[in-house]
Amino acid sequence: MTIFAKIWRSKLDKEFLIENLKSRFRDQDAIPKEQIIDFLRLFYVDAKLSTLDWRLHELARDGVLIRTGWGYYALNTRRQFSPSIPKDLQKVGDQIKVDLPFIEYCVWDTRTIADLMIQQPMDFIQLVEVERVALSSTYNLLQNRGIFPERNVGSVYYYQDWIRLIHHGANAEAPIIIKPLSGEAPLQQEAQYKTASLEKIIVDLIADQDLFYAFKEELAYIIKSAFEKYVINRDKLRRYARRRNKIEKVDFFLIQLPPNYQPHDS
Repeated sequence: MTIFAKIWRSKLDKEFLIENLKSRFRDQDAIPKEQIIDFLRLFYVDAKLSTLDWRLHELARDGVLIRTGWGYYALNTRRQFSPSIPKDLQKVGDQIKVDLPFIEYCVWDTRTIADLMIQQPMDFIQLVEVERVALSSTYNLLQNRGIFPERNVGSVYYYQDWIRLIHHGANAEAPIIIKPLSGEAPLQQEAQYKTASLEKIIVDLIADQDLFYAFKEELAYIIKSAFEKYVINRDKLRRYARRRNKIEKVDFFLIQLPPNYQPHDS
């Protein structure tokens, strides 16, 4: 057994291992578990596989590594995606929890991805996604002037109505679009509100280009910027893409990413 195996709990030696780990994998975004185990074996020559698995678990638990997919990790040099929820959508979330407490919902708006773009769109839209059976109830709820006393009620639209309007050149300032929530959509919790994960946003931008037409020209850049700045779980992203029958289109953008953002088998 090596000295590192004996004194793993020593802060100094653990830091030495982590610095070597960062040096070894600094140019590799998607690191197979097997490569990390082989690296750890250099420090723990006689260790059992279960011990090495536990060391890997500790590195992930301590935030040194992050999981990016099934059997893949990355050095934790990027931020977790944590969007702010605008006040209008906070009101929506609060009211849904009171009036429709048992439905699955999600609120987000397109300003969320502003830092991933070069050109900033002049307009933005706000999304309220709910289970299909709750679309009418949610629409009626949001038409209540008590929720948005300062708003024109006409700024709340069903998804399909909004698509028809924009095809005829109509526009509105910061519209709230009520949209069906796709099954098994990857959501995340921000404070007490459910919002879209970055994996969901990427797939939706690709899948719903009739809605997100303003982002079409920068879509490849947005996806590249997302991978550069934030932790993204490829498995979650591709699973949702498959759920929406857009896996080929999503993979088309993924294969355009730089080599260091591609999975490596060896």
